[in-house]
Amino acid sequence: MLSVLIPIYNYNVHPLVSELQAQLIESQIDYEIILADDASSDESMRNHNAQLTKLDNIKLIQLEKNVGRSKIRNMLADAAQYPTLLLMDCDARVKRRDYIANYLRFLAAKQLENVNFVVLGGLSYRTDEEKSDTLRYKYGIKREIRPASERERQPYRAFTPFNMLISKSVFQTCRFDESLRHYGYEDTFFGIELEQAGIPVFHIDNELYHDGIDTNTEFLNKVAAGVSNLVKLHDNNKLDENFKDKSPLMTAYEKLEKGFFGKLILSLLSKGQNWIRNIALDSNSLFFLDLYKLSVLHGLLHKKKSPDAENLEQ
Repeated sequence: MLSVLIPIYNYNVHPLVSELQAQLIESQIDYEIILADDASSDESMRNHNAQLTKLDNIKLIQLEKNVGRSKIRNMLADAAQYPTLLLMDCDARVKRRDYIANYLRFLAAKQLENVNFVVLGGLSYRTDEEKSDTLRYKYGIKREIRPASERERQPYRAFTPFNMLISKSVFQTCRFDESLRHYGYEDTFFGIELEQAGIPVFHIDNELYHDGIDTNTEFLNKVAAGVSNLVKLHDNNKLDENFKDKSPLMTAYEKLEKGFFGKLILSLLSKGQNWIRNIALDSNSLFFLDLYKLSVLHGLLHKKKSPDAENLEQ
């Protein structure tokens, strides 16, 4: 028995849902697919996705007010009727014909049906010459694609719910932090909660494609939103050493903050934030992306509003 949960924001999920449903039927298990539209601004897309409810075992939760990335995932988990949940992002696409069967085989082999667990399948990117020069594509290829053998060495690090099998009972102990409405660090914080609660996280090679490649401007806006979430966690005293250890950005920042020259570098980065951002936009450089993150973090921690902080995206 499986509940597939997909939060939606301005994205066509017909191809994803169609392939998932075909595999679920082939697996001969009881299932449901629950879609939750987080007040998409594109009304035609909302109506298009609503047509999926004409198919068997597909439900749609249509929100009229945007609640954000964390709360909508909690809502989906609460709405599910089955004890095992498969949570994914709406811009995912199925990579393999045995995607569902592969998860079910793993559950059976590990005998996880009646215990708390999380299984992360990983993500991948298609070869796309048109998007290969974008900052988001380069970031995904260089920093997000990792085989299970590598991920399982530090199972709670770089946690992502992009492609996550999880027992519903976990949500009685761990929840996505609903104060983090926008992109960034809500997943890292959830992973830390899992670790603190002693809930095992397994990793397997069962990737989904990540098809939603942002433009450089969209991606940098999301990066600024993520850093803003990090600062919110800092201001709410939620950044313990465990969290900082799992955040390369916070680790780098604290190292620089310890010395005179490091503080000088951070100050210069903050003052040159617009310049650094423009270079990242034009060059697609991951190095300048990292510098931009540091500049935004330093600016926000010192109460200097970043140019993108008011432009947070879903």
